[in-house]
Amino acid sequence: MGISRSVRSLAVAASAAVLCAVAPAQGAVADDTGAVITFDGVSSDAGGDGTVSAGQTITGTTDVTFTVHADPDDEPTEAVVSITGSGEYQGTGTVKQTFSLNPGDCLPSCTLHATLDTAATQQFGGSANGVAAPLVNDGANTLHVEVDSPRPRTVTADTAVTVDNGRPVVSLPDLPGDDAWTTRKPVGLTADGELSLRATATGGNGVSRVRYFSTSRAWPAPADLTAPDSGATWTTTLDTSAVPAGLYAGDLYVVAYDKDGRAGSPVRAVTLVDHGFTITPKLGTVIRPYETPVSVTYAYPSALNKAFPANLNYAYPVSTTVSLDGKAQATTPVGASTYEGNTAGFLADLGPLPYGSHTLTFDTVDNRGAHGRADLPVTVVSEVTPTWTDGFQDFPVAGSNWKLAATTSADDGVSRAEHWTLDVDGATVATGSYPAQPSGTWKATTTGVHDVTLTIVSQYGDTTVSSLPLRVVAATTTQLTGPATSTYGGKATFTATVAQTGAKPAAGAKVSFQYKRAGTTTWKTQATVTADSAGKASYATTAKYNGAWRAVTAAKNLTWTSSTSKTLTSHVKAVLTVSRPAATAVHGKPASYTAHSSPYVKGTALRFQARQKDGTWVTLTSAALSTSGSATTKITFSHAGTWTLRVYRPGTTDLTGTYSSSWTVKVS
Repeated sequence: MGISRSVRSLAVAASAAVLCAVAPAQGAVADDTGAVITFDGVSSDAGGDGTVSAGQTITGTTDVTFTVHADPDDEPTEAVVSITGSGEYQGTGTVKQTFSLNPGDCLPSCTLHATLDTAATQQFGGSANGVAAPLVNDGANTLHVEVDSPRPRTVTADTAVTVDNGRPVVSLPDLPGDDAWTTRKPVGLTADGELSLRATATGGNGVSRVRYFSTSRAWPAPADLTAPDSGATWTTTLDTSAVPAGLYAGDLYVVAYDKDGRAGSPVRAVTLVDHGFTITPKLGTVIRPYETPVSVTYAYPSALNKAFPANLNYAYPVSTTVSLDGKAQATTPVGASTYEGNTAGFLADLGPLPYGSHTLTFDTVDNRGAHGRADLPVTVVSEVTPTWTDGFQDFPVAGSNWKLAATTSADDGVSRAEHWTLDVDGATVATGSYPAQPSGTWKATTTGVHDVTLTIVSQYGDTTVSSLPLRVVAATTTQLTGPATSTYGGKATFTATVAQTGAKPAAGAKVSFQYKRAGTTTWKTQATVTADSAGKASYATTAKYNGAWRAVTAAKNLTWTSSTSKTLTSHVKAVLTVSRPAATAVHGKPASYTAHSSPYVKGTALRFQARQKDGTWVTLTSAALSTSGSATTKITFSHAGTWTLRVYRPGTTDLTGTYSSSWTVKVS
């Protein structure tokens, strides 16, 4: 329709816009400030003279008159006047009117008149809930004007109004409000198996009923709260056991109706449904008493397991009680790094546990009072420990077979060595199973330190490893050489040769030369000599008596063992000579002969012997040694001829039998 500069009234339907152009009182002002909006009057069914005042009350149909002062270089193309539902009360939309402006309509100004129905309603939350909710909330609102130009440029103007259509008002005392959720703390109503709901409803036209309803199919059908006997608080309890867990922030509402059946603005009933969570203790069913920390993970349904930073901010565990056979053992309190925002889990300290079979119960409660519980049967056992009974009391000698043996025991009195393996340097020596105790024989082939490892596996699968070092020392051999027969008073030299395993000379070995005089039983060390680089050690002595010799090599700590040579029998013969024996004689006439011998031994008789034709010797006569060591005798030859003579000193314990050199006599 055309617009003239005179004011023209247009019939307007509830949803139509009315444009009234008023001839300007003065010429347009050419500047660059854009449109200027002024409110001229606001009036409604509540009465009033149209004067604009801050916060004035409007009811039902409301008339708004405002003037737009235009800029010739920036003429407006559209003007919108509106009131929008907002806040915790759910106004379902906006009451507004739009004016399309043509060039010249608002030069230099134009006055526009809008009619807004503040009592208009709209179906809310689906037809099944039967809620004709007002588009605009009762209470404080803002009347808003917006003028647009093609620059583009938008100019707005607002005036505060109070809408009062007498609708009932409902509030939820257990719901802090939307702003509380921004702190990321658990707020809102809580439902586990059931939801206890309280609503306070008031209205100038009374309250006939209060209804709880949902736009989610997961929730029960709409339910009316029970009217109070007195006061304004309505209540009900809803079964939410079948409702999926989750945060329902924009699905649940409570609305009040007045005595005429008019619905007020619904209130959002933000509700957290927490049916609890699952917890999983990460602990083996067979444990040892010192395994006190246990990792516990928890998991909420995916609807509550939000991504950071909202993860578990509305529902999260706050404490865990660990019980042993029904008796509380430890309690882990909440901590920001332990629970809130941490989906990985937490640690619980079990403390010392007694041996035997038990049930560990992990009961975790979250900030909403919901529980997660897990029962874990455990058997507390001790390790099986070995006690070596053979193999470590001495050092094995290279080349020997070495026995290793141990007994096993357990503090719990139940665990046993179900299976065992005995290794030396990683090579298996022996294996066995219960009831056999660990033992084995090892061939000690090389010198040095070896690792002996006993691995025990109990019937519960626990493994105990015991490792000990075992040093193998070299064996030694000692060989002794020396004269079998020596002359009394002469030098006798004995040499010992010492070698260790592998025919390696035992350089530096300490060798003791030991002597046992004939007729005695005691070995006496005569000297200790250090072997040279070739493993040889020598000892020289003056021959005196018959006896036995041996060489004893001392053990060297952590290097080689001791060894003793074979016994070497050493004979000592006396010194026996004949001084200037006569070379001729006459048969039938005695000839004198003198023999000398040392050492002197009282009563020693020297035998003067002649050799027979068959080579045997016969004693012709004998004479005792005098204290001077001489023995003189006379021999009468029975016939003429050549005689071969000698002197024989019989052997004793101390000295071996001794013969002088033989000599010949021509008997005529």
